[in-house]
Amino acid sequence: MTTYWITGAAGAIGSALCEQLAAAGHHLVLSGRDDARLQTLAGRLPTRTLALAGDLTQTATATRLLQAAEAELGPVQGLAHCVGSTLIRPLHLTRDEDLEALMQVNFFSAAYTLRAFVQSLRKQRLPGSAVLVGSLVAHAGFPNHEGIGSAKAAVAGLALSTAASYADKGIRVNCVHPGLTISPLTGRLTDSPEAIARNARQNPMQRLGEGHDTAAMMAFLLSDAAGWITGQQINIDGGQALLHPLPRD
Repeated sequence: MTTYWITGAAGAIGSALCEQLAAAGHHLVLSGRDDARLQTLAGRLPTRTLALAGDLTQTATATRLLQAAEAELGPVQGLAHCVGSTLIRPLHLTRDEDLEALMQVNFFSAAYTLRAFVQSLRKQRLPGSAVLVGSLVAHAGFPNHEGIGSAKAAVAGLALSTAASYADKGIRVNCVHPGLTISPLTGRLTDSPEAIARNARQNPMQRLGEGHDTAAMMAFLLSDAAGWITGQQINIDGGQALLHPLPRD
């Protein structure tokens, strides 16, 4: 039985992943900034679960939370970093503070958390697996996504280089890139049936993603079944990054 650390656990992807891992009997550490939401999620999961609230954009938080988790549950050998934000705004209207916030929430939180995870595994001489969450817009150009596309591209680069650094130590790191997913984070684009239908028409599979779509791939990448997979950038987007179907009438 593995103990997994899920950050951004109360979000659409994070909570779906928690449900999938809990159903398989794994122990879970749930992190995020909203303690009440974490406690609610923990209360409905059928496995041993520890909820630890904290702001992972702060440099010391990840190490503090991981140490608390390991004191309670023992070694943590799986990490799914689901913390993120978004911004749809053209570059000429994007303020300095917007860019800084995007990098703090998306890139720096991932870097601090992954660093703490790797440091712990190295100290204990243990193998492990981490999955970071990027975005379709990190490598497919969409108008008005300059800020978030850049921040998620940084997450992708972090996963790739970290995978290279620690592959020979049995530490695997992969990055998944969801397309537009129905969640509170994307409420502006998915908050009504009409908005969902309008955006779904732009997808080759004619639908938007749901939390469980990305969670299923993350659960696989974290598992021993993916033991020879590292350094990969995997799109979970209905083919939108690569497929260009003919226009429909």
